[in-house]
Amino acid sequence: MENFYNIDDFLAKWASGELSEEEKEAFRKTEDYRYYQAILEGTDVLEVPSHDKEKLFEGVQEKIAKDRKKVRTIPRWTYAMAASIALLIGYFVFFDQTVDHTTGFGERLQITLPDNSSVTLNARSKLEYKKSGWEKERYLFLKGEAYFKVAKGPTFVVASDYGSVTVLGTQFTVNAEAQIFEVVCFEGSVRVEKGKLSYTIKEGEAVRYANGAFENWRPGTNSPQWTQGESSFNNAPLHQVITALEKQFNVSINSERVNETTRFTGSFTHAELRKALTIVFDPLEIKFTFINENTIVLAEK
Repeated sequence: MENFYNIDDFLAKWASGELSEEEKEAFRKTEDYRYYQAILEGTDVLEVPSHDKEKLFEGVQEKIAKDRKKVRTIPRWTYAMAASIALLIGYFVFFDQTVDHTTGFGERLQITLPDNSSVTLNARSKLEYKKSGWEKERYLFLKGEAYFKVAKGPTFVVASDYGSVTVLGTQFTVNAEAQIFEVVCFEGSVRVEKGKLSYTIKEGEAVRYANGAFENWRPGTNSPQWTQGESSFNNAPLHQVITALEKQFNVSINSERVNETTRFTGSFTHAELRKALTIVFDPLEIKFTFINENTIVLAEK
């Protein structure tokens, strides 16, 4: 490599695309160019989560900064070693990647986890977990709603932005999204945590976090009805029912003119939108009006 490429930040500038066209062209003509290009091309094909890439890059930058203080001139043989280390790091990052599953409007997805536990993901939901170390720590992150059948094994944790659920082996559902955190247990027992609050429910029990506290009830079913094409609710806040309608039918419901804290008990079918709207809003004396095919406005009758 020519002497003028031995400046401290040259390679960092090249990797991040900050070199001028003249500098790039001069670098391409050097013998070292193809080695560094091979490293970058190898790492580009790795499907690594963005947050892992950032941590890895920060670690590499920190290591480079320390090494620069110790050594100013690097022998050529260390470039090959650096390439090997970079590819080795890429190998471990690749196989430690996060697995994620996402569903669209009105969609359900069946997932088998590494320990043969199963998950049914409801509409407009997302589930994430890491394969590596799964046999020791079964940890998942959920946004939306899912039905879990957990195989016996180490502690199984479903985390979310709105609370977490911890179990050993059981069947349960979790609904975790904005203004909604609800857990129903169909087998075994689960511990539900929201901040400093903790609540344990057993088979045939359900719990919802609302108005700063847990409220519980008995659902009276041995599996979630939404897996059979019908959404059911027990004294649920209206905003929760509206969210379920939007996710199942890919519609936007304007509820500014109604009281979203009103409670609803009942169920609606996923087969027909107008029928579902009628079942939910008629008993509550709420009128629904279609502005267009995908937009609905609610108003008190």
